[in-house]
Amino acid sequence: MNRKDISMRREILTTLALGFLAIWPASATAGELWLTIDQVRNYDLETPVSSIVVGNPAIADVTVQSNDKILLYGKTPGLTNIYFFDQNGERIDNLNIRVQSPSGNMLVLNRGIERATYTCTQKCELTAAVGDSDEIFGQVTGQATTKVSTALEAAASSFTGN
Repeated sequence: MNRKDISMRREILTTLALGFLAIWPASATAGELWLTIDQVRNYDLETPVSSIVVGNPAIADVTVQSNDKILLYGKTPGLTNIYFFDQNGERIDNLNIRVQSPSGNMLVLNRGIERATYTCTQKCELTAAVGDSDEIFGQVTGQATTKVSTALEAAASSFTGN
């Protein structure tokens, strides 16, 4: 057998092996799920899980309701994944999570390099969105933080009777 025949057989065997691996079922499947920023989505697991690992919790996060029910929360646009493990530490599933900005009823205003996002229902209101200019984002988040702090202080004083 010459070198050319050996090389050709190797290529054929490699192609067959790669083809076999491509169709062979993996022990864990990778599904994909789309989330929207600041919205929660229920996710039911087929198999009870013991532990969960989120690839990038800055993009999406999870709240556990039970060992087969979780809530997924989109935080910022991007792609991450979540691994699920059983009580023996064996991988059950890998879920790819894609988080997108809300698009319905949104208006994005660009003025040169400055960007502002508005949520429009009956009227359009300035909204803090990832990607907005620092000045606008800071203004809106500052106002929201002040509003929440004021509400918490009022609730605490009414609770203590002050």
